[in-house]
Amino acid sequence: RFTAEFDFRTYDAEGVILYAESLDNTAWILLALRDGKIEIQFKNEFGTKVTSGGKAINDGLWHIISVEELEHSISVKIAKEAVMSINSPGTLFKQSQGFLETKVYIAGLPRKVGNTLVKQINPRLDGCIRAWNLMNQGHSGVKEVIQEKQSKHCLVSVERGSFYPGTGMAKFQINYNNLDSAEDWLINVTMTIRPSTDTGVMFALVSNETVPLALSIVDSNSSDSQKIIVTIGNITVAQLESKKLCTPRKVLVGLLVTKQQLELSVDSHTDRSNTEQLSTLHQAMMANVVTYLGGLPDVPLGATLVTAFYNGCMEVKVNNRQLDLDEAISKHNDIRSHSCPLIMQ
Repeated sequence: RFTAEFDFRTYDAEGVILYAESLDNTAWILLALRDGKIEIQFKNEFGTKVTSGGKAINDGLWHIISVEELEHSISVKIAKEAVMSINSPGTLFKQSQGFLETKVYIAGLPRKVGNTLVKQINPRLDGCIRAWNLMNQGHSGVKEVIQEKQSKHCLVSVERGSFYPGTGMAKFQINYNNLDSAEDWLINVTMTIRPSTDTGVMFALVSNETVPLALSIVDSNSSDSQKIIVTIGNITVAQLESKKLCTPRKVLVGLLVTKQQLELSVDSHTDRSNTEQLSTLHQAMMANVVTYLGGLPDVPLGATLVTAFYNGCMEVKVNNRQLDLDEAISKHNDIRSHSCPLIMQ
């Protein structure tokens, strides 16, 4: 029968932990998180079921999770205590010549499966799993895959936030239009950053091959500080110097832009500008812009001043909405959506 046990740690509220299916794809079981709680979905020859239960476990602490198929039910335990028992007529997976063979997917779904689930889910999950025991065979098969991929290794200790490793970005489609007026738009970005390197693009709008707005960190001439700059095209329209940013402390950065004015704030300092360059930004906002966090796609040389990827922790709100990297149109695989390395002060 099907069994799985492992230690699990996450701050993510929704995503697929494990999906297993029969070799002929007629039966499957899904173990996932929704609203931070364990959810089970399964299908066998007798029908489909979905159920959830237990407490929310997306608290960044380690939890022992086990799923075990018993004779007439599926049992789910957290820390060895039963939280769900789901009636299951018949077995999940049929045996073949005395063996039970399944295909197992960890932290995601095979492409073809999405629409066959009982209840749709965003499969992206940022979490950490250790002490694997699949089908009572220990970590056999899992260890070999993970050892080869540095990006799949767990961080020792984490805190809430998103971590950008300096190798990629996330892409969003965001509507900045102000509904009160066809000509009006508003860009209101607030972010908490803890950079690990002194140069990188944190937030940018891209229109075709131009970069009508970018918010970046750049190295300063001074040895103990960096600058945070706002550029329209390849012209700097606002900048503020901050004491060395690559430290354990977190820095609050704000950017507020309308077609009349631009305001950059870093901690308690502010730089305002009503530059003529805003007309260039306005033209782009009237067309179509794509939002990028942590870097830029390939743009022509000279389209903007900074093209390096951001490296460090960053949480971003745009027009009062917290951006969830699990909801990005696309995201580099090495970006951790909900966990940052914890730095001891």
